[in-house]
Parts: sequence; C-alpha cells; structure tokens
Amino acid sequence: MFRTYQSDIAGIPGMFGDGLSHWHGVSRALHSHWYHVTVERREDGRFVACVEMLNDEPRLVELLMSQDESLVVQEVQVVTPGWMNKDAGWRMEKLTSLSMGFSRAEVPICILEVESGDVYIDTHEADLDVASLKGLKELYRRSPPKAAQGSVARAR
Repeated sequence: MFRTYQSDIAGIPGMFGDGLSHWHGVSRALHSHWYHVTVERREDGRFVACVEMLNDEPRLVELLMSQDESLVVQEVQVVTPGWMNKDAGWRMEKLTSLSMGFSRAEVPICILEVESGDVYIDTHEADLDVASLKGLKELYRRSPPKAAQGSVARAR
C-alpha cells in the first residue's frame, strides 16, 4: 500500500474536487510490485490524461473492467523491486501480461510478463514451479490497437 503523511497534503481535502486530496509525496513500506496506469477520463466533454498508481491486482482489474466511453486505459506498467526483477533496484516496465494462481499453501502468486520478454514471479520461493499453481488465470494481456476484445481485461 501507499502511505501519505499529513504534512505532505496540498491544500485542504476536497478543494480539487469532491472526495479528492492532492499530496506532495507518497511512500511505500512494502517491497512488492505495483502498477502505474495511464488513463484518459472524459471531463467536461474532453479527455484528460492522468496516472493511477495501483497497489494490487484487484484494483488493476477493477480499473480495466470499468473502461467505457468516459474512461480509457492507455498503458499499464508494472513497478518491480530489485529482488523480483533480479536487478539492483526498482524498475518500471510496460506490462504485457499478468496471470495469478495459488501455491500449495493457498498463497496468491502473480506471474508478470513485461515488454522485454522478461517474466517476474512475486514469490521468494526459489524452486516454485509455475505449472504447480492452482487456479492459474490470466487477468490481463496487452493487446495491439484495434485488436478484438476477449474475456481477459485489456488496455485499449
């Protein structure tokens, strides 16, 4: 999850819109992946681009499924910590596909494929066999423009 400090609030809650607060900074205590999603929302008859920073898969799927004539997801990127991407630090990359299944201990495990072709698995279990995951389901696949929409949530 993301954290905010009251000292980082910009203005007063609601001054930028009903139910909205703006912040000068947010932080994150957990070293787990999250999603950086570029969307366009229709406001006053025109589309306005903004970024959603989503903590987890349920929020990402909820956003993807809520697309309609007033909300379009343009791009989904995943931000991964070094332990997951096997690098020295955090990395943000375009997400190609996202699947989720459950380990033998019923722990949810995500399999993320990024544009480079690299595949990241959000577990510290070194010998995990993806084929052993129960209920493995694809939650997202990036589609090229004008591709047919299926039952999998997609960015347009």
